[in-house]
Amino acid sequence: MPMEGMDDTHDDPTTSSLPVTPTLQEVLDAMAARHGVTTAARARELGLTAEVEQRLERRGVVRRPAGGVLVAAGAPCTWEQRALTAVSAPGHAVLSHGAAARLHGLDGFDRYELVDVICKKGSWPQPPDGAITHHTRGLTPDDITEVRSIPTLTVGATLTLLSPTAGLGATARALDSALRQGHSIDELREIGARWRRRGRPGPPTLLMLLDERDGRTLPRSWFQRLARRTFERRGIRLLDEYPVRDGRGLTIAELDLAEPKRKIGIECQSWAWHATPTAQHRDARRKGELRRMGWEIVDVWWRDLDHPARVEAELDHLLTTRPVCADPAG
Repeated sequence: MPMEGMDDTHDDPTTSSLPVTPTLQEVLDAMAARHGVTTAARARELGLTAEVEQRLERRGVVRRPAGGVLVAAGAPCTWEQRALTAVSAPGHAVLSHGAAARLHGLDGFDRYELVDVICKKGSWPQPPDGAITHHTRGLTPDDITEVRSIPTLTVGATLTLLSPTAGLGATARALDSALRQGHSIDELREIGARWRRRGRPGPPTLLMLLDERDGRTLPRSWFQRLARRTFERRGIRLLDEYPVRDGRGLTIAELDLAEPKRKIGIECQSWAWHATPTAQHRDARRKGELRRMGWEIVDVWWRDLDHPARVEAELDHLLTTRPVCADPAG
């Protein structure tokens, strides 16, 4: 008796012709709508029997890259297909990290080729070879969305977990693009705070980057400690909140710390100065005017709060190499 969806006249696995029944067509349509991928469970729901599925696999109509996952052999092999295959495998995983950043269209990840998936600790997903599996205790339904038919972390959860694998700079760039997409600082801060716990490095990094972009500056006590350490090491006193004025007496900048004799300034940066092309142009003009007046500026970011060594090293170099000006006010 012919099996559903197949005909006895086509038992030869080398035969290219294949009768397409309504059931088989429905399965193929479902795969076409999802990057050429479906699950065996979904195929059963549509009426495709295991026997027919095996015959389709023998004839090269479908392939099985992971347990319980079917891929149409004629579908283009795309990154999206690999991603959906990985999260469709047993284990309840969703796309995460750099792969999720690519799926959300975050800057810097458009050429990310790896497939990262994440699942709750205690789950053992079975993605195909090449997928990178991460585990966490923090995953909740609120952290999961679907983009182009692929289950993935939300933008907020993606950014929260991104920095340990992608690095600080890439995470900052991705965050900036998320803000331009319309995600709010408050929304992302709430997600970062919910994920924060001992031993999880991603959330504190996101929260620090959000503080930079929220217009917050380092506390005055941070600069005071830096000034005190500089005086103790070199005997050079740094002035606090030092105004720099041009020849007309207009204030160009108020530096957080300054050594006017050598025209060295320390200035805490704000994301607002770099958020748009207009802001970037305005800040570039201001810094150009400071350089024209002979000033060298050490930029300080919120991320330097707990790691002042970079700032101290740059400041020490300038204090050693820059000459004392004959006319500091000029």
